[in-house]
Amino acid sequence: MNVLIVDPSSSYREVVKQILLGEDVEAIECVNGTEALAYLEKNKPDAISIAHELGDMESFAFLKKIKENSNLDNIPSFLLTSNTTQEFKRKAYDAGFTEVFIKSDFATLKRALRSLVLYATTNISARVLYIEDAQSTADYTTYIMKSAGWEVVHVKSGEEAAELLDDKNNRFDLVVTDLVLEGRISGIGLINLIRQGNEDIRNIPILAVSGWNDLLRQFYVLKHGAGDFIAKPFHETDFLARAINLILNKKKLDKVKATQKALYEKANIDAVTGLNNRHFMEEFGSKIVKDSIENNEGVALALLDIDHFKKINDGSGHSSGDEVLRQVASLIKSLRHPGDVVARFGGDEIILLMSGCEHTDVEERMEEIRTGIEKLSPLGIQVTASIGVACHDKRVVSRLVSLLDNVEQVSHQDVKVDFDVLFSAADHALYSAKRDGRNKVCISDLFEHVDV
Repeated sequence: MNVLIVDPSSSYREVVKQILLGEDVEAIECVNGTEALAYLEKNKPDAISIAHELGDMESFAFLKKIKENSNLDNIPSFLLTSNTTQEFKRKAYDAGFTEVFIKSDFATLKRALRSLVLYATTNISARVLYIEDAQSTADYTTYIMKSAGWEVVHVKSGEEAAELLDDKNNRFDLVVTDLVLEGRISGIGLINLIRQGNEDIRNIPILAVSGWNDLLRQFYVLKHGAGDFIAKPFHETDFLARAINLILNKKKLDKVKATQKALYEKANIDAVTGLNNRHFMEEFGSKIVKDSIENNEGVALALLDIDHFKKINDGSGHSSGDEVLRQVASLIKSLRHPGDVVARFGGDEIILLMSGCEHTDVEERMEEIRTGIEKLSPLGIQVTASIGVACHDKRVVSRLVSLLDNVEQVSHQDVKVDFDVLFSAADHALYSAKRDGRNKVCISDLFEHVDV
């Protein structure tokens, strides 16, 4: 949001700016009334902080000029003054100031300016799913929300609401629902459905509405997952205050999630290819292999190396090398199966971890990737790749059991097949593919790498 600060004192403008820094606010500074009025002719801030003495005019005259512009009339305006008399305060409120703050009381000023930010956020954008079967109530409440500038989708039954929520193209910032609805799904049932739903809907804030206002009912509704409760009939400001609070909390949560996602991607996603990076594979690879083996599922690890990649970098430049990596990564992503994990392990080396697969399937899939890369020709550069693969599947398990029968004092638990074993075997196979002329898929014999 934007806050216009009108004050001749640069030091006091800085004080106000510092107070607002942590509130996701952009401060616009003007040194007198004339400059501020010129700004307001072309711009509409979310709130205005005004000193009483502006140098070229007093705050009352400045506010009067603002009120003459209907487009600016509803902007919250806050007076900062050193005059502490009740008479002056009454005069300020009569003039139309939203609130009056004393300049010397920094603690109160800090709390008040943060309240200013919340007050000004009544203009936040929001998309609301509203469920109400009484048309007169629906018309009144919809009018309130639309007057706040929100988009409202109104339905009469829980079934209709559930259908809208199931559509991933529908994004809502708030659900407002009556407890008694048409159809089989009640308001409580809808709240439960949302809270037990997928990650796209389970965190949507819910404002429950009811004609009953007993404490037990409120507790019951809140316990089931509503964010707030309001009884009918309600006052417009009471309804908006509760709704705004829920919407703001969701927007803050969305912002935190976006930050966490950005940090996660920075830590785990390779910037050039968009694949997972080595850090991700080292953190999760062992668990994926362990879970697959414990569930008696096949698991395979493939290492892919672009042939003569250093020559591409040296001859065509690193930007061309990056483009080759991007196109190879894009091809692999397009051919991966739902359970596959793909990562850039370093340089031009890409690792594929595939669970729920068998030896013959993996060989066919790697051959498809190899031939696909051979046909790419990114930036007109001929590209090939060598692939080394190690598999652990039913064929390997049966051979391991047979092997154990011939080894004295060795139990099945003593056979160690894990991520490191698969990686070592795949690396050995990759070396063999390069040694045999490159542009090949080589499958490792896992038994050479299994400790018993």
